[in-house]
Amino acid sequence: MTLITDEQVRNVLTLRESSDVVRDAFVAAARGQAVTLPRSRTNLDHLTLSVMGGIVAPAGMCGAKVYSTNAGQFDFVIVLFDGKDGHYLATIQGNALTEFRTAATTRVAIEAQQPPKGSTLAIFGTGVQARAHLATMLELGVFRRVFIVSRGDGAALANDFAKSHPEVEFKTADAATAVPESDVIITCTRSATPLFDGNLLKADAIVAAIGSSKPQTREIDDVTLQRATRIIVEHKEQARKEAGDLVMAKDGIVDWDRVVEIGDVLTGSAANSPAQGIGVYKSVGVGLVDVALSALVYQKITGAKG
Repeated sequence: MTLITDEQVRNVLTLRESSDVVRDAFVAAARGQAVTLPRSRTNLDHLTLSVMGGIVAPAGMCGAKVYSTNAGQFDFVIVLFDGKDGHYLATIQGNALTEFRTAATTRVAIEAQQPPKGSTLAIFGTGVQARAHLATMLELGVFRRVFIVSRGDGAALANDFAKSHPEVEFKTADAATAVPESDVIITCTRSATPLFDGNLLKADAIVAAIGSSKPQTREIDDVTLQRATRIIVEHKEQARKEAGDLVMAKDGIVDWDRVVEIGDVLTGSAANSPAQGIGVYKSVGVGLVDVALSALVYQKITGAKG
């Protein structure tokens, strides 16, 4: 049995490479070369067990991500199989990989909506995902000012990144200050209610809501959705069940016929996704990208060819 640890994952993955692999996986899905197994959850008492996965033909692999949730804490593993004969390949700890894949997918979604011309970024939250998203967005090299909005220690996060990015101005602020100034807003929280008033958004802002994958919680409000000229998701079927930001909206605000998947935007087949105006990307996390990144990790560690 091959067990690949979180430490090994961190040693071989990079932010840029992760976003390239994620982009390729969504393109493959749009072309019918990859499929997503939507998440399934089951609960008993205090514990939740979740399963999600996918088949990625270009990577030559398929797999499933299995994880437990207890008191808001997660523990992830990905089980990987050969895409040709189906035999078991490896089990990969998925905690580090989840950080990479979530931030990489957001990066792909934002870049797909035209490279951001603006130079100001707002990050809501200071946790693991906030750090991962801030790191990958700064790697784009376009942001010169970053607002950190959080009930936690935003100053500590700002100070950590200021050391490695002296060319960027980091500020802590409240939503009312940060949102009107920001070109890209990324919400990485566990909030159950909207974090800011959508009326505050710039006319061409990009909003990425990634904190919730449950239908009863949301980080963005109906005004944000009403003002949006495009709404992008990873997988429409899964989003319709899990994306609280969208499913909790008042009737008529979200037209699901106009909601588009990332892969269709990347391949140019999303006719209902104008480049101008406010863009919303709503993430719930899909197993397709977990498998794609796991395949890369497996190949780099074992020397196997995809």
